[in-house]
Amino acid sequence: MKRTTRLVGPVLLGIALAATSSYSVSASNNSKFFSVVPYEFDPAGTRLVASEWEGGIGCPTSGRTSPDGTTTTPYFDAGCPTGDPSDKTNQGLLMAKIGPTANFAAAGASLTGVKGRQLTELGYDIRKPDAFVDPRGSHCGAGAPRFDVITQDNIDHFVGCASPPPLQTATGNPLLGNGWIRLRWTAAQLAAAFPPILPGDTVKTIDIIFDEGQDAGPDNFGLAVLDNIDVNGTLVGRGPDRPEDNDRDEGHGEDKDHRHYEFHNSQSRPETSSMSYEDRSAGVKVQSVGGARAITYNGACVSFVSDALFNADPDYVVSFASCDLSALPVLIPGTAPRIGNYTIAVTGPTGVVYQKAGDLVSGSVSIHK
Repeated sequence: MKRTTRLVGPVLLGIALAATSSYSVSASNNSKFFSVVPYEFDPAGTRLVASEWEGGIGCPTSGRTSPDGTTTTPYFDAGCPTGDPSDKTNQGLLMAKIGPTANFAAAGASLTGVKGRQLTELGYDIRKPDAFVDPRGSHCGAGAPRFDVITQDNIDHFVGCASPPPLQTATGNPLLGNGWIRLRWTAAQLAAAFPPILPGDTVKTIDIIFDEGQDAGPDNFGLAVLDNIDVNGTLVGRGPDRPEDNDRDEGHGEDKDHRHYEFHNSQSRPETSSMSYEDRSAGVKVQSVGGARAITYNGACVSFVSDALFNADPDYVVSFASCDLSALPVLIPGTAPRIGNYTIAVTGPTGVVYQKAGDLVSGSVSIHK
């Protein structure tokens, strides 16, 4: 097992973080909260490592599934009975290394806001179907993914996924979730770290390092998905805010005629915007492509224009708008509060080919303004 971080050192790790991270970090050392900022250390530019938070790959604590594309039912994984309440998109931390462990490169994540703490617990949830020693699912080796804890005496302490052996906990069956397991290193396990982390040791920095490649058994996978990073019982299950998160609008729902849609957009990063819409009764499916051409606001409403596929055919344009009506008074006493509404118009080479408007009977709309 090669421990890249011992060779790299905290100074170069800091340089790599500054050069590769596009996140803004606002955590304070005195706050009980912290941030997990992904980065890649790849001085030779091999492009064989990756570290990033991605939506839709994390452990669902309050997710929903749909058997028919219309109705939804609650879904959660027993392996992570608690999570980060600020994570609204089921983010997970993807860490990967292609090729050999000997490649001088690593996927990493820096934990900010932890300086000055004395550790009582470290941990994370990892995407595996059974036990941490099971070869299926994410790689969980003696050296990766691992916490590198540098204390104020400048000693680097290693807490590997499988060494020292963690406590594995879950709701119900102590081992099995639906594809995730929860690993914890409390005082007894931290005392078995290399070198030991003892009561009274004070944290200088903490990084998560993934530097074992596809030649590392027993899985030979070179990839792990983590979630709900734990420091002293506080869980972080999403990346720090990016510019597009600060002005992100999103919504989803269904009207009384069972037309449904989903959208998200960002005025600072219009290329990340997306919307999809389906009207089954009319045999219509619309999917935006290439982000938004333009985004405008009118009170609690957002409108945007995008290139689109109309029933999988290209060369169409969709004009879409949605409003958050949750702050408006109830129109009819005793009825449910209003959720939101939408309008959609699809234009092709011959002009407008489809247009509709409706009020939502289920779902939600959130406009950042």
